[in-house]
Amino acid sequence: AWLETGYRIAQAEDDRVAIARILADPSISPALRGAANAALDDNTPQALRHFLEVGRYQVA
Repeated sequence: AWLETGYRIAQAEDDRVAIARILADPSISPALRGAANAALDDNTPQALRHFLEVGRYQVA
């Protein structure tokens, strides 16, 4: 069961921390800040992972 659900939950928590670290950088662009906040507002594991793998590079 952990491999089916626990991994996704742990990955989502790690992704939230990674996005928070991006937001902590005062030199990021307003577009990147907006995309990061949108991913956090959506708060789904898929949105968080998509932002980290694709979204942050599209707006940077």
